Amino acid sequence: MAKKIFFLIIIVLLLAGGGVFWWWQNQEDIRELNKNLPEGVRVAKNLKGEYWVVNRIDGYEFRVPGEWKGIEEIEYVAERIEEGYTGVSIELTGKEGMGRSVGVDCFKGEGDLNLENWAKKFFDIFGLTGKFIPEKIGEVNIVKTQENVHLGGEYVYFFKKDFAIYAITCGSEEYISEIITSGKW
Repeated sequence: MAKKIFFLIIIVLLLAGGGVFWWWQNQEDIRELNKNLPEGVRVAKNLKGEYWVVNRIDGYEFRVPGEWKGIEEIEYVAERIEEGYTGVSIELTGKEGMGRSVGVDCFKGEGDLNLENWAKKFFDIFGLTGKFIPEKIGEVNIVKTQENVHLGGEYVYFFKKDFAIYAITCGSEEYISEIITSGKW
């Protein structure tokens, strides 16, 4: 009886050790992506293999579209001021597929916080063009547009949460919607 218990303990320890080794190897790409990100911003991968961008500095997180099969590269651009706007950005590129580059910009909302007016003014200042369409994705009110002159047909979705305005830019409306609905903003 004691031999059976000892043998069972050995098997459990071997399985646990193998699980830890598998998990460690499975996280190698995550360690590589995170090494150049600042404290408070990281990429995570859960046991289902889903990639998440977790930004504790600016207070949001979102799931990366599964069709991208992971993240090839990610960059965090710290607070910058351009044309009177203060913002931070995360730029990332997925490993596979079309429309796999996305930019998530977060601006501090000051002055007129009517989202459509804010988006139009933002485009005007930067010389961008687009037709602005208010919509709703899940519980989030958005204003969307497609910029065909300077951004090569990229879609830009604007939404606000508290005193932050987010602009998500991507070549795929489907992926933007997935990022917004999976996110905790």
